[in-house]
Amino acid sequence: MSRKRKISVNLWFSEKELSEIMDKVSKTHLSRSDYIRICALGKNITVVSGIRDLLYELREVSNYLGHITYKVNQGDVTVLGDELKEIKEGLRVVWGKVVKVLKKS
Repeated sequence: MSRKRKISVNLWFSEKELSEIMDKVSKTHLSRSDYIRICALGKNITVVSGIRDLLYELREVSNYLGHITYKVNQGDVTVLGDELKEIKEGLRVVWGKVVKVLKKS
């Protein structure tokens, strides 16, 4: 498998500079190379804390909706009011968390 980027560049940092860079990198979930490359290209790095938990919950709700849709399409299940209320509540909770996370950013 060949590399996407074929040119290597060596950089020199003081201990303080490297420490500051590594501190910032640790907050982003990016590799050091990716972080430096993104910064050097003048792109913004936005860190949204709590995004992993939010994505997990969105996946759970999505999976649940997928299962219900499959069963309804197969004719095995008819969607009942209680199930719709549970879905609506799940989505309300997730969107509440989305709003909370975005307000922190």
